[in-house]
Amino acid sequence: MSERVPQYRIKHVGINHPDAETALDAAKRLCDLFDLQPANETDTHIFAGSLFEVKKVCTRGTYGHVAMQTDDIEAAIEHLKKKGISIQEDTIRRNEEGKIKFVYLDLEISGFAFHLAL
Repeated sequence: MSERVPQYRIKHVGINHPDAETALDAAKRLCDLFDLQPANETDTHIFAGSLFEVKKVCTRGTYGHVAMQTDDIEAAIEHLKKKGISIQEDTIRRNEEGKIKFVYLDLEISGFAFHLAL
């Protein structure tokens, strides 16, 4: 029986900025450009719709991160381990049932970190 290959979708793209001022300007420009609404603002980020997480600080990834959505993160982790990709254990977040709902991969491609999310 062959292994089920996880399906991935881009959930959002996170874009790092050095400060809140430049992040808010970028979020406004993205909202204007793609007819999005500002959403879910915190001390560290603001979302432009659900497509862009505009970071008010530089965090993981040189330029930011790509959030990859998948229905079964544990299966995705096992699949990626077979490709030699590990996870950053300290970034695991679990739901009420103890299932992983979020984790960063231990890699950066073209300046972007990647995380898995439900």
